[in-house]
Amino acid sequence: MAGFISKKRQYRFRAFLTALLGNGDLNINQMRTDGIFSSRHIFDDATDMDSSYLYDEEVKQLLPEVFTQVVSEYTKERLFVKIHDAYTLNNAGIPIVPAEPTLCALYFIRNPLDVAGSFANHNAGPIDEAIHTMNKPRGTLAKQKRPIGEVNTNNQFAQLMLSWSGHAESWTAPEVPFPVMVLRYEDMLHDQLNTFSKAVAFMGLDKTREQIEKAIFESRFEKLKEQEKEKGFMEKNRNTESFFRSGKAGGWMNELTPEQVKSIVDNHREVMEKYNYPIPDLANK
Repeated sequence: MAGFISKKRQYRFRAFLTALLGNGDLNINQMRTDGIFSSRHIFDDATDMDSSYLYDEEVKQLLPEVFTQVVSEYTKERLFVKIHDAYTLNNAGIPIVPAEPTLCALYFIRNPLDVAGSFANHNAGPIDEAIHTMNKPRGTLAKQKRPIGEVNTNNQFAQLMLSWSGHAESWTAPEVPFPVMVLRYEDMLHDQLNTFSKAVAFMGLDKTREQIEKAIFESRFEKLKEQEKEKGFMEKNRNTESFFRSGKAGGWMNELTPEQVKSIVDNHREVMEKYNYPIPDLANK
């Protein structure tokens, strides 16, 4: 399950998947995945080494082998692994995501105009900073600060994202050796049954229409937001008021300045058009 920065669409799908596999049961603090690709704990457990002493290049050299081993030793029928990284190669020219154990990937995409506000909220930072990261050709999450002689302490490795467009293009490139289905966040909102049913079939899960409808109902945004209000959400940035904000599309119209809109469109017009995201008419703003 891949996606760029704005994590709300991944969490909505994780909530749906949890409800689907749990016969409707859903706790937002126990959502169904088998870890994140950038997990230091998974890496250390598989290699029996302390990765805090490794540089990022060394980690990326080992990641393909590590996840191949993790899958081979797992007893479940399939693993659901969350990933934020772009689909890239390590210094040896090998994809960091190993092809052999990978059945398929779901790629979640959202209008970058809406991603900006969501990303800024997640980081408890300004929108301009979020847009800067989205536009950077080699944008990175969880950067490792490792002065000489000291160790890395982040629980996740650095994740090379590229730009918003670069990330999408990396995962949908023809050389990706396993099937990739692109799911638009907007379709997950407005065409739920059709969109989620296609994803379930793509993953090879044998579920009925009734089971899918029940999972959609149990994972609706209002319920996720209410659970966060009642129980808190362990994955929320402690500096933000709430993780689940509005669950809508088009909020950018009340959040972004014309200059911010122009910056995003100038950098991502081609991919926006490819996925049918309307280009605002800035001349009339």
